[in-house]
Amino acid sequence: MDTRDWILLSVLFYVCVVLAVGMYAFVVRRASVFEPIGQYLLFVTLFSLPLPVRAWMTMEIEGNVSPYLPEFAPYLPLSLALTALSLPVFAAGYYSRFARRLGEWVPVLAQRGLRGTRAGVLALVVLSCVLIYLLTEEVGGLMAFLLLGYKSSEATFGRGYLAVGFPWLVVATVALLDRYAVGRQKLDLLVFGVLLLANLVMYLVTGNRGMIMYLAIVLGVFIHFSIRRLSLRMLLPVAIAGFIALNVIGLLRSSHYDSLGDFIEKTSSSAEVVSSGDEGVFYTLTIGEFVVPFETLPQMVRTVGVTEWPWMGWSFLRAPVYLFPSVVLPDRPLGLSNWYMEHFYGGGYGLNEGRQFFFLAEGYLNFGPVGVLLVAAAWGILWGGLHRWMLRGRDRFGIVLIYALLVGFMFRCISGDLVTLLVGTAQQSLAAVALILIVAGFFGSRRQSSACGVPKS
Repeated sequence: MDTRDWILLSVLFYVCVVLAVGMYAFVVRRASVFEPIGQYLLFVTLFSLPLPVRAWMTMEIEGNVSPYLPEFAPYLPLSLALTALSLPVFAAGYYSRFARRLGEWVPVLAQRGLRGTRAGVLALVVLSCVLIYLLTEEVGGLMAFLLLGYKSSEATFGRGYLAVGFPWLVVATVALLDRYAVGRQKLDLLVFGVLLLANLVMYLVTGNRGMIMYLAIVLGVFIHFSIRRLSLRMLLPVAIAGFIALNVIGLLRSSHYDSLGDFIEKTSSSAEVVSSGDEGVFYTLTIGEFVVPFETLPQMVRTVGVTEWPWMGWSFLRAPVYLFPSVVLPDRPLGLSNWYMEHFYGGGYGLNEGRQFFFLAEGYLNFGPVGVLLVAAAWGILWGGLHRWMLRGRDRFGIVLIYALLVGFMFRCISGDLVTLLVGTAQQSLAAVALILIVAGFFGSRRQSSACGVPKS
């Protein structure tokens, strides 16, 4: 059999495995698509199948498809088979007693009530706005920054400590929904709607589909576990419409707008071109971002143990170093994404240019095929423990909020290495929630002391 036949067999093998694991999770275990195991099955599939399917159909290089596809295509079948085996391994870890014990061991630190939480959310909104102002003042302010379109990400390079203001504003938005879920106060719902609209406008103008998807998943997870359960019948049309919308945004987005009127005009012109062309709404799956990360796994299969010595856990051990911004540690080693570009694409690429490093590829880089299964098992225990932790404390303010933010970030973790999981969740989510709870605790204790007649210090 030739390479195309092996690729087809591996695709069929993957489909059989994911259907079997999905039946076990959703039918036997009654899991929800908003649980970590549901997100894992969905996004591992979205990030792993498109490239092999495309390679089986054509080797034509287009869009984001790697120009080195013919070189690593023979290693796609083994890579996809290993990814398929990661699915039941993840499920075993997810439902294991280790995950259950982890969920019971991690303390529930969030608040039972709402005392002081509005002050905490306000503090986070103010801090987010200050960080965004400091980030955008060099380009002429927020409006000038937004009018950069999808090129706005270049203005954030090396200034991630300021760019974190944008995801923190998302945290503040969902925190208001958390307050509404507990207290049912209309003011919280009203301010939530205003902040949600502001977030959507910013990400639509900049064409930031990743943040739009993140916000949508976070809201879906939170609503499902805190407000009302969302049925598949309700979700399916919304998911299909959202998927099409994200693809259309990817096709329409541009850069360097002169004004909001120019944004509307260019978007309308792009829409006419797209509607009359043959690109279609499945741009993302065929030549877009979903074909990028998975290429790193067949490249590792092709080289590790042959021309590249296994890292033996080094990339995992050094991951905490990236918790410190580059302005603090300018000499920290290259991240795996940049290392990959330098190693396989040659020099001349900036630090803001790279290919996302698939999370299972990092396991293979360190320990070969066993590393893929070890990463899947560790992920299963970690995310299974998180789900049980949420079920323990879901009656407290902040618990489902943290859970939704972490589960919503999973798709980025799948398309990245351990640094994405460790640093991304800490900086974009946990730090912001911690700020809300610290401020809430401070103001809540002062209010309680005043109510009890205790003098303020």
